[in-house]
Amino acid sequence: MTTSVEVLSIEKNYGRKEVLKNFSLSVEKGEVYVLLGKNGAGKSTLFKILTGLSKATNGEIIILNESKDLEKVKTKIGSNINEPVFYEHLSAHENLRIHCEYMGVSNNQISEWLKTVGLTIDNDRPVKEYSLGMRQRLVLARCLVHNPELLIIDEPLNGLDPRGIKQFRELIEEISLLGKTIIMSSHILTEVESVATRIGVIYDGQLVLDERKQDLVAKYQDGLENFLINKMEGVN
Repeated sequence: MTTSVEVLSIEKNYGRKEVLKNFSLSVEKGEVYVLLGKNGAGKSTLFKILTGLSKATNGEIIILNESKDLEKVKTKIGSNINEPVFYEHLSAHENLRIHCEYMGVSNNQISEWLKTVGLTIDNDRPVKEYSLGMRQRLVLARCLVHNPELLIIDEPLNGLDPRGIKQFRELIEEISLLGKTIIMSSHILTEVESVATRIGVIYDGQLVLDERKQDLVAKYQDGLENFLINKMEGVN
């Protein structure tokens, strides 16, 4: 299998505070890798390093076979870290057009991706009038509109109601069928379990679990959720 992301013994320190500690991870092409962890465990810090928003104190990152200059692969990555930011007075189409200009790619697939994520193509409403569910759909469209190979999405289920979570799960399943690699973080166990091909758990800046979902399901048929919760809380 081809590896999309390789994280090799990285550390991230803020002063004397260690946020990531000798952290290693490998994600293969086409996987839906879900990283679970409590708030403050280090998920967002890792994702910021993967997307170039922050630099590791030590260690190495290899993304799509590039390690020295991640700018070379930025157009092959679709990402959203923390709260999504849009031009609130503009429509979804206009927001995506600006994003395409920034990424230096053609904007001729905007309508196709809006349709894929379930947004109306000719909707001229400003984004400030969008519901949270619509905004999350637009987040996915922005991640996908430049047709990247890799998606990195931090806590995409935050704030969604049960229907919104179900719809998002269905979208992720559709996107994974396109052969794209997806890395997403969450602390909502039941929904991510259904879309993941592999599950990792980060606790106190360290990867304490990294297994294929089907192996975990087979091993913990009667108590997978409790097992994952214990891992997230540092209980062996």
